[in-house]
Amino acid sequence: MNNIKELTELVNSYRVHQVRSGTKHRFIDISIVESNGRFFVRQYKFGKGSWYHAFLSEPNGEMKLGDIIIKVKGVVPEDLDAINKSVTCAFWKKYHIIYALMKLGFNTAKHEASTLELVPQP
Repeated sequence: MNNIKELTELVNSYRVHQVRSGTKHRFIDISIVESNGRFFVRQYKFGKGSWYHAFLSEPNGEMKLGDIIIKVKGVVPEDLDAINKSVTCAFWKKYHIIYALMKLGFNTAKHEASTLELVPQP
């Protein structure tokens, strides 16, 4: 992927994406949103073996958009408190009524605290 604009268009063209930590884990379905040229995911199930915990212990991984695989680093954003509102808005914008019906609580404090940024790597 050559630039953020192309990656943004690709992320926005899918509703369901996939991520994995490292290269040995399997890809799992997830929702990725873009906000201000950055890419975010949120945990909605809080098991100890989740993708979120996998990224915390092994931040290098990949996101899969259709047949395209992009190397990423999954990190807790340093500006988490500042960006959470825009990330929540990005989820609402992308998923509209489906977002509310999912009842996954992507906008609760617990879910917002689990926001992870997927930073594209060369």
